[in-house]
Amino acid sequence: MVGWLIVNSFVDSPKFHELYDFLARAARAHHIKVEIKTTDALLSPLDCHFGDVCLPDFVLFWDKDIYLARRLEAEGIPLFNSAKAIELCDNKIFTALALEGCVKTPKTIIAPKTFEGLGYTKKDFIKKAIALLGLPMVIKEAYGSFGKQVYLAHSFEEASAMVDQIGHKDFLMQEYIAQSHGKDVRINVVGGKVVASILRYNDHDFRSNISNGGSMKPYTPTPAQAHAACQACDRLGLDFAGVDILFGEEDEPIVCEVNSNPHFKSTFDAIGIDMSMSIMAHIKGKLS
Repeated sequence: MVGWLIVNSFVDSPKFHELYDFLARAARAHHIKVEIKTTDALLSPLDCHFGDVCLPDFVLFWDKDIYLARRLEAEGIPLFNSAKAIELCDNKIFTALALEGCVKTPKTIIAPKTFEGLGYTKKDFIKKAIALLGLPMVIKEAYGSFGKQVYLAHSFEEASAMVDQIGHKDFLMQEYIAQSHGKDVRINVVGGKVVASILRYNDHDFRSNISNGGSMKPYTPTPAQAHAACQACDRLGLDFAGVDILFGEEDEPIVCEVNSNPHFKSTFDAIGIDMSMSIMAHIKGKLS
């Protein structure tokens, strides 16, 4: 069995290369030959079907280039995760829409659409959102990673300034879950089963992301938390994911975000469980 591990051409940092190494080692452990391909290496005209390249048995798509993912699927190649699943997770608005009625999520309002060169010239919608969601209010850009495009507004003035900073980009507004300030549970799911989880916490920020200075420790999810994580993955069509669960009242699980390309090295550092081994076992099992 031969697979491609597709990675972004322009993301060049040690923490990403470390993940790629984990995945390549896991492939070898399962007797799978994996070739690492950067997205620019597959550059070709649309009508050339990737030229004379020998296509793989599967693709482990560790990127968010939906256009390339769809082209590969059009060639009949199984993708893990699929183009649709990655697209739903990459855009927080799509995620919220897809999870509606499936699992409990923060109460959410999608900002009205604007365009480049116009921006959000009218702010009455922010006042309406505050009236419905309360303060403080969470503002999230549709696209973002590691918590960097997530903000907490304590007033209309703060929210307005944040919207000005966002410019013309799409975003959503969500209720602030006070019980989960600075903490959440990262649950890693593979093949519909929980394989590892950690508690993430930050005493200095409402976001728990490790990259923002958060800490982590081993954590055993409650049955309700595990069920919510697996339900979210099933609804989004994911083979594997990292699901972030907030603590609601009486610890009711609230699904915050779902990551189709989870940075599982943090989980490995905390509890020694290598998610890449489960991912490769899942792929091998589905294709056998």
